[in-house]
Amino acid sequence: MSNIILETKNVGKIKGLFYLPNYQRGYRWTSEEIKLLLDDIYESNGNPYCLQPIVVKKKDERFELIDGQQRLTTIYLICKFMEAKLGDLYEPSFKLEYETRKESANFLGNIDLSLRNQNIDYYFIASAYEYIESYFTEKTQGDRREMAAYLTRLNEYFISSVSVIWYEVDSTEDGIELFERLNIGKIPLTSSELVKALFLKDSAKDKMSGRQEEASLQWDMIEQELRNPSFWGFLSNTDGKQNPTRIDLILDLMVDESGNDREKYRTFFYFDRQIKALTETTSGNTLLEIWSRIYHVFLTLREWYTNHDFYHKIGYLITIGIPLKKIYTIWQNNGGIPLAKDIFLVELDKMISESIGIKDKEELLSLSYDNRKDKLQKVLTLFNVETERLMDEGKRRFPFDKHKDSKWSLEHIHAQNAESLKKNKDILAWLESHIAILKSSEGYIFEANDELIEKMEILIEQLHSDKGPGNVLERFNEIQKEVIIIFTPKEDAVKENEYSHHLANMALLDVSQNAALSNSVFDVKRHRVINYDREGRYIPVCTKHVFFKYYTKESPSLFFWGESDRRDYVEAIDEKISPYYL
Repeated sequence: MSNIILETKNVGKIKGLFYLPNYQRGYRWTSEEIKLLLDDIYESNGNPYCLQPIVVKKKDERFELIDGQQRLTTIYLICKFMEAKLGDLYEPSFKLEYETRKESANFLGNIDLSLRNQNIDYYFIASAYEYIESYFTEKTQGDRREMAAYLTRLNEYFISSVSVIWYEVDSTEDGIELFERLNIGKIPLTSSELVKALFLKDSAKDKMSGRQEEASLQWDMIEQELRNPSFWGFLSNTDGKQNPTRIDLILDLMVDESGNDREKYRTFFYFDRQIKALTETTSGNTLLEIWSRIYHVFLTLREWYTNHDFYHKIGYLITIGIPLKKIYTIWQNNGGIPLAKDIFLVELDKMISESIGIKDKEELLSLSYDNRKDKLQKVLTLFNVETERLMDEGKRRFPFDKHKDSKWSLEHIHAQNAESLKKNKDILAWLESHIAILKSSEGYIFEANDELIEKMEILIEQLHSDKGPGNVLERFNEIQKEVIIIFTPKEDAVKENEYSHHLANMALLDVSQNAALSNSVFDVKRHRVINYDREGRYIPVCTKHVFFKYYTKESPSLFFWGESDRRDYVEAIDEKISPYYL
């Protein structure tokens, strides 16, 4: 790792002869990739902008181009077009050649569009050049003066503000092996891997005061701790499998708001600038100072993770979509002295209050699935998190990692209709789950009649047959109305949809793969939750309490979700979240 040269290099200062070894395919970029590159460069508007890495190995007086062929060739073609329009002063400052395809190098230096169909290399090179010409023609409406000004400005960007990440490996490195490792993802050139190389490269020894090995061990330790599912689930809503290097999360927190968000390596470019700026203004150990900052950020996040209140309050905010960086910025006090713990807790509580935006119990009761779905979701998430935070005298922790492994949605505790079911398989699942309860030992409670059960059995049998019955929806709608009446408490039978879509009838359930469960009545869902619990599956604590009748204070019926259940449920929610009312 240490015997490398890693730096940013202005495009206009790339010089030398680059050869493309025979283990690489030829140039293959299409207009889509070229347009994205040109747009990004021009939209940078002269501000620092960094392209993806160019990986090379010095060999004699040439560079073996291991990675970055497509980008470098495109830059070369852009420069050739500028040369054609503005004169020899704008010719490319570097040359490209192919180890085994000498004619392709000649064509690249003297593009003749009439020869494009002679071989596949010519075709893609010619097509790319043609698109570059059409791109600039369209931007300038073909006006010669405007095009000259446009290209001159682009050339200025190449010289002063547009850079590549220059990654020169040791001359002893096996180019073929490195190419294969890069392209199958075994060496992910993420921003963090490149930042790490800044600290560990050979030329950084003096600036690290001989502490490179220590920094390397600490880096690996941080990466390992961030792979703890509980720690990562607390800090991030992304699947960790999508993050080949997780320390990027820490580095990204330190990046200021300047720069282009579309830069893949924006974070690396930021640290590169920081190092250069500090080197120019101080005589101290620049890299050691920056590494100390990185390590301190990690220690801060770990402290948040181990602190019971920070863990739950920050974890909730991140879960509902508040960026970690926003929380970190508040803690950092806009770059000043970090906030004291008690003041930081006050700020976190303010953020939580703002997230739910509820002023009192009356407004809580008014929340409806129809028009305040987002608030309902946040309220129930907070209810679950706060319940875990306050249970067992602070000995319980909300499992953010397990919570994020599922897709939780707002679900009716007791569904009053199943009209959203349209597919035969969902209708069949609904019928089978509800008839099972009606025919069980508990069936007598629901007073189901034999005629209804027979109609359900006939439709089930027909849905199982290859032919399938006619008028399925019509027959099912008739059956489900009768069934729902049976499963509905008598005091609620006349209330129709009065309570159905409000908080008192809502809970978080993972039913993303089961439409029939989503549309099921309370007792069917109760049985399903019991089965999930027996299987050891994660169920949010408050959802489990709902279906186990934990909140109901007086003579609860296990089989219905009635008025007293709803009243006591809302009281419990109010008790937990009222400290966060506006």
